[in-house]
Amino acid sequence: MRVSVVAVAIATGVALAVGGRLGNLPADRPRWPWLVPAAVVLLLAPPVLSVHSAGAAPALAALAALVAFAAANLRMVGMSIVLVGLTLNAVVILANGAMPVDPAAVVATGLARGEELASLDLGPARRWRDAEDRVAVLGDILPVALLDEVVSFGDLIVAAGLANVTFRLLRPLRPSPPPRARRRAPRHRRPLLSMPFPVR
Repeated sequence: MRVSVVAVAIATGVALAVGGRLGNLPADRPRWPWLVPAAVVLLLAPPVLSVHSAGAAPALAALAALVAFAAANLRMVGMSIVLVGLTLNAVVILANGAMPVDPAAVVATGLARGEELASLDLGPARRWRDAEDRVAVLGDILPVALLDEVVSFGDLIVAAGLANVTFRLLRPLRPSPPPRARRRAPRHRRPLLSMPFPVR
């Protein structure tokens, strides 16, 4: 989550620095915008309400809502990248029932020491990685010490896609001017009649 927020913030700053403006945002709204706040509620509700019996269901529902939103707005430049990242996260969660988290990556970020891992709460839809996990390479295995976060390849792809979307919205591509028609050089016309003898 933090990686995506930072990526959007950086993209916004770069776009404004090179001439982008908030007024360049498209007038037409994205399709199904209500899916985004619905996904946020599904992600935040279990921890706030201390509901742990639901398991990975709320996270999967939130992920499905975000996938549907991205698929419905593929006309936006960069949204296809977001869809790829979300799909990768969905694949690993569906394959294992939760998002596998690498203990070594957590220690590398400085979030906890080795002896503290057993008492660390990973939150809903996340569990420690083990040898039986499938496609574990798509799990949370990448430490980002600067942000105190462990992310997956899918998270990085989503962040890159959101940065692309943000930059293109603030600084849309200018249509290239139509090619100019080339002027043909005038051809020298041959005389209609040729004189077979010199004129005296």
